[in-house]
Amino acid sequence: MQEIMTIATAAPKNQAQGNLLLHSGENPGEGKNKIKVIRRDGSQTYLDVAKIRAVVDWACSGYNVNSIALEAGLTTRLRHGITTIEIQDNLINCALELCSPEEPDWRYVAGRLHIWSWWKDTLVSRGYPYGDYGKTVQSKVYSNEYDKRILIYSEVELQEANSWINTDWDLDYDYAGAVLLTKRYLLPNELPQEAFLTCALLLASVEAPDKRLVWARKFYEAIAKRRISLATPILANLRIPNGSLSSCFITSIDDNLESIYEELTNTARISKNGGGVGVNVSRIRATGSWVMGKKNASGGVIPWIKLLNDTAIAVNQG
Repeated sequence: MQEIMTIATAAPKNQAQGNLLLHSGENPGEGKNKIKVIRRDGSQTYLDVAKIRAVVDWACSGYNVNSIALEAGLTTRLRHGITTIEIQDNLINCALELCSPEEPDWRYVAGRLHIWSWWKDTLVSRGYPYGDYGKTVQSKVYSNEYDKRILIYSEVELQEANSWINTDWDLDYDYAGAVLLTKRYLLPNELPQEAFLTCALLLASVEAPDKRLVWARKFYEAIAKRRISLATPILANLRIPNGSLSSCFITSIDDNLESIYEELTNTARISKNGGGVGVNVSRIRATGSWVMGKKNASGGVIPWIKLLNDTAIAVNQG
């Protein structure tokens, strides 16, 4: 667990124990401990149980759980050549196995460990942690992941916005919430507070120049502290180019071939841009109806509903 995380420019108070894993040197007991672990970058180091213990204590801090139980559950899974990712996943699985109606806080321990893994994966992948939001913006605009409207803010303004980030707010999710956030809403190599901050800045971008940052900070803190909940299309699509911000679209199909295929195309386009769509098919004639003077020619709505379903599956949002 040598390279767990270095995320904040100044580590939040409740991360103090977790950061012990990052700044300590090589395992002083290498000669005695023959188990080697493989870091995310492919390098190897000797297993240091003290570092795992520090991670466990950090993850359990503030919750009504026994950290010794989590550490004991992990030791049965250690082996030569285990990766730090496997160790982290095993810690998460141990925490989930310990969760019960009597000890529900284990789901928050697992959530904290999952977020930690996301932090570390992002650090290894892009080469820097929290603390350089301006660099994240430039990189993602260049790669067409962020809408160029974010560049309405100057480098100085982005630096000021960076100072608002509080990484403690990443640690308040249970496991289900942490997985949903990272897998559904975050872009590759993006950290949670960066996503929330970008949404806030874009929401405030329509305000007067001298008021934009004032409103952006209010929006950011409300989102990050979960005082408000953004609709899925806003949280997922606001910061990406041409993303749809509407939760639902309703289309209606008329009883003719041209309308049916036109609305199939519209449904595909809506789905492509991240929108949810509902389709009214009640105008299509019933099974067995006349078609162009031929009796019992209509197949009813079922064939068209199948086409709509296949279109939604084919043009998905990932």
